Amino acid sequence: MFYRLLLKAIQRRKLRIALAVLAVVMGASIASTLLTVSFDINDKMGKELKSYGANILLQPSGAFINESELYKMKTIFWRHNIIGYSPSLGDTVKVKGTEIVLSGTYFDEKIRIPGINKTFIGNRKAQEKEAIVRTGVKTIAPWWKVDGEWPEPGEALIGVNAAEKLELKRGDFFDVEYGINNATFKVSGILSTGGDEDVQVIVSLRDAQMLFKKQGMVDRVVVSALTKPEPQEKINPNLLPPEQYEIWYCTPYISSIMFQIEEVVPDASARPIRQVADNEGKLLGKFEWLMFLITGIAMTTASLGVTAAMNTSIFERKKEIGLMKAIGADGNQIAGLFFAEAVVTGIIGGAIGILIGIVLARMVGLWVFGAIINPSLFSVLISGILSVGVALIGSLLPVKKAVGIEPSVILKG
Repeated sequence: MFYRLLLKAIQRRKLRIALAVLAVVMGASIASTLLTVSFDINDKMGKELKSYGANILLQPSGAFINESELYKMKTIFWRHNIIGYSPSLGDTVKVKGTEIVLSGTYFDEKIRIPGINKTFIGNRKAQEKEAIVRTGVKTIAPWWKVDGEWPEPGEALIGVNAAEKLELKRGDFFDVEYGINNATFKVSGILSTGGDEDVQVIVSLRDAQMLFKKQGMVDRVVVSALTKPEPQEKINPNLLPPEQYEIWYCTPYISSIMFQIEEVVPDASARPIRQVADNEGKLLGKFEWLMFLITGIAMTTASLGVTAAMNTSIFERKKEIGLMKAIGADGNQIAGLFFAEAVVTGIIGGAIGILIGIVLARMVGLWVFGAIINPSLFSVLISGILSVGVALIGSLLPVKKAVGIEPSVILKG
């Protein structure tokens, strides 16, 4: 009988139900769009933010870092979050009698990563094959502007300010003096970064190591890693119980990634480049809050739409409600009938809204972020729950009015 009453009520008031469904569709489509974008875009935004600089600096615990140990950063637990790194070795030299900093680095280096054994539950093991990765300033500092060509061995980039000071231009040869050591380089291009490099000479790391007689040594490494914003309180892994330590270790916080890097490169000390790391975390956090705020506003608006539609429906059905009460229906049965209508409204509106939201999310991803955004099961479930919840919340006041109707007053007119 209950389901027959529910079906008849929906069939007789298709317009009112359609208005309530439309309100839910509008809220659910916005919620689905923003939740899908929020859950999927963080990694893409993180990669985009990496184009503005590395976020981890490695400095030697002693005099230098062994270059041959650096590949191990690509063997840690979060190795796939290490986008790239660039070691450097620099010192003051003389060019045309003028003291200037010469720094060697990777421009676009091929690094061989040996195969990695990964142990799973039980005795099953998986072997990651040997890989070749490319890294260097081309990977982690794409904002470097080179007027000319990237250097080959024996060539150099001259910072734009240094080139003006030394009166060097593309194609010129110049001599470098470092104590009793000398080298000649050809200017392959003029470099502009807006940073310290504008007043430096930049050569390949091999050329710098040969000039300074420090083969295989580097004095700093900048690393670009995808990270997750950390909690506000500072985490000391040495004080964490085993369960929390495992969660911290297996979460891509910048602190856990630095900890793992120090484990495999013991002669290096890692510290965050706060200007990049902090701003990145704050930006991603604010983006998430903005998405959730807009979602909340959209669902509140949808709830008000459901309330208006249900109020009108109950006003039109006063006599029906009075008659149901007169023949024995109690308040719980009346409330159950209207809440069931709200659930049906939420399910229908939510399903339509989620489909629209998925389409809109892909459009937003392509037009705004230049990336394809794929919906997650989690965002679909949350959107569905919110849709039904909004329909029920929007029905609370109208149902309260329906339960409070006195049949004697209504039937008397």
